[in-house]
Order: sequence, then C-alpha cells, then structure tokens
Amino acid sequence: MFEEQRVSSTKANIIELVMFLTYALFAVNWIAGSTLTPQIMKYFQLDSFMSATFISNSITVAKIIGNFCAAGLLIKLLPRKAIGLGSFMIVIGSLVAVLSPQYWAFVLGRFIMGFGGAVYVVYFSPVVINYFKPETRPTVNALNSVAYNVGGMLAMLVVGPVIAVMQTWQASMGFFAGISGVLFLLWLLVGQDFALNTASNSGENNVVKEEYSFRTALKQKNNWILPFTYSGILTFYIVLLNIFPISGTTVISSKTLSVVVAFGGIVGTIITILLSKVYFKRLPVIRICGFLLTAAGVLMFTTTNGFIALAAAFAIGNLMFIPVTSLFMIPQELPNMTPVKLTKIMGIFWALAYIIETIVFFIIGMVIDKSGYATGLTVAVVVSATAFFGSFLLPETGKSKKEKSNK
Repeated sequence: MFEEQRVSSTKANIIELVMFLTYALFAVNWIAGSTLTPQIMKYFQLDSFMSATFISNSITVAKIIGNFCAAGLLIKLLPRKAIGLGSFMIVIGSLVAVLSPQYWAFVLGRFIMGFGGAVYVVYFSPVVINYFKPETRPTVNALNSVAYNVGGMLAMLVVGPVIAVMQTWQASMGFFAGISGVLFLLWLLVGQDFALNTASNSGENNVVKEEYSFRTALKQKNNWILPFTYSGILTFYIVLLNIFPISGTTVISSKTLSVVVAFGGIVGTIITILLSKVYFKRLPVIRICGFLLTAAGVLMFTTTNGFIALAAAFAIGNLMFIPVTSLFMIPQELPNMTPVKLTKIMGIFWALAYIIETIVFFIIGMVIDKSGYATGLTVAVVVSATAFFGSFLLPETGKSKKEKSNK
C-alpha cells in the first residue's frame, strides 16, 4: 500500500504544496505578531523590549520541545496524523493567543502555535526523502527552506493593510489563523501515511532495522556541528525580520531593507535550484556563502549609501538561503538514511539551533535595552559567522559531476 502511494508524483506535489503553505502561513502569523509588538505591548502593559522578546521566545521554546517530540509523534501516530496534529496546533495556538485576556494566556497560545510549527519544520525532510527522487530533492529542499521567508515577506506586505481593515491586532491575527484553519482541512483531505524505515538513497527501497535512538544521535558529532553551523544564519534571519524593521539604524528605511532581504531569499532559492543542476558539492557553497553573509551584514549596517544598503540587503537574502539546501542535503545523503532516522536527526538539528538562537536573541534584547539597536544588531552580524566556521567541520556528502558519472 505504501509503495503505491510513494510513486504518485501528483499526490506528492499536492502534499508538498499544502505543507509549504501551512508553514508559510505559520510564519505570517508569527511575524504579524512581531510586527504588532507595539500594540501588543501596550495592550498587556509591557514596558521594556526585553519583556516583549518573551513573546517570540515562547514560540522558540515550544519549537525546541516540539523538535524533540516530532520523531516520537511520527512513530506513534504515523505521518498523516502527526503532521495533521502540527497543523491543528498552529490553528488552535493562534486562536488562544488572539482571545487571550492576559499576557500569560497570550504566551501560552504562542507556545502551542510554536509546537505545531516545530512539528512541521522537522517533517519536511522525511517527506522529501520518501516522496522525491535524489535528483529532485535539492529543488524541494530549496523550496521548503524558503517557506518561512515567503511567509515573512507576505507578512511585511499584507499585515499593514489587514490591520487597517481589521483595526485591532486580535482581528488581524485571527484573520491569518482562519487561513491556517483552511490549510488544516486541506491536509485532512490529502495527507497520507508512508513507510518509516525504508532507505532509498541508492535508488533501491531497502528496509533498515538499525536501532537509532536520540542517545545514539547525540553521540554523533555531525548532529552537533550541523545546528551550530545553521544557528548563526537563523539568529541573523530572525533578528532581521523581528527587530531590524523597527530599529531605524540604517541609511534608508530598515523596514524596506527587510523586505529586500526577504525578496533576496526568494531569488536565492531560484539560484539554489539552478545551482543544484550543475554543482553537487555541499561544503564550498556553505563556506563561501557564510563568509559573504557576514561581510554583507557589516556593509548594510555601516554604509551611508542607500543603493549599497539595498544591494547588501538583497545579497543577504540570497546568502542566507543558498547554503541551507546544502546543509539539509548532508544528512539526507548519509548511507542508510530512513524517514524515521532523519526525523530524529532533524529534530536535534532544529532543537539545538533554536536553543542557540533563543539564548542569543535574548542577549540581543538585553543589549538593545542597555546600549541601543546598533549594538544589538552588531551582535547578530558577528553570530552569523557560524556558517563559515562550521563548514570546516562538516563531512562532504556531495559528489562532483565526474564522480557521479563514474559511479
């Protein structure tokens, strides 16, 4: 039964589309909440920026817990119900936050919503290796990596008009929660289960009975290096979407530059897809992009020329997303990789990356309260260099065109 479902490319594409849109709308709701921070702070009578960061970090903490729980849910519930639960929690969490009369209830709602988002981001990878052939996985990974960015860009463009129509932050966030509800219903129609212990990296479907626990995964150094490498990109990205737009520290509008970064991420995804057709190594892409990302960040924050600031912002968007596909491909290309094993690896990946991001984001909030936006943003730029340094510690799983042809 699973094998028949596996080869249905149309069904696979529909499943991928629903998951992509669900996570993109999750991003819209999260970033909408961050964009509405002044109104939310006023409503709940918060008086410091550091206090407001607890709202965003509640989602992050939920993501960390959800990342570790994702594999267990997948095994117990199977993919259809497990992914459906994540979608449902995004919707319910959004509604709880919207209807909250007190700050603690709002944080609880965001926590529930974050848990659902955590399940989704972990389940992208097992869905990719189950439904898509090795040669198409870079493309699908690239699209999945930009789902949040699409949501972020959409939020920047539509949250203002939605607020103007809905008038309150509750109604505005409720509107986006309703769209997530529609996507949850779509998942109930198209979602399906698949075999969890089948490896197909070699083109053959082999059942793998290897015992791979979280303890085993945590003993493998690559499962620590991967999240370390990504954590700087993640922190810088979240800062650019949540703090930078209201900072007013650059030569032209910070909000405008954030939109350009988001647009650059989409273009970067297109470049990644094109690059995957002609270049198959992973580490050089991560290394070069990591170095240039930090350099572009410094340039955008320090230049006095508006055109250079725009060019740097566009470059940042590209450089953030081009290496992510290479990072995701490394665990997918390891020998005997199965959906359930990959779920555990990616659960650890996202949990550790968000632990680092949460700590740094909180520190940045304290730095901003004490020394201003410019100093806080400098911290974010410095941290982005983990991508460059991590690239020297990871294994090369990609093969050159010549190696592929000799295989």
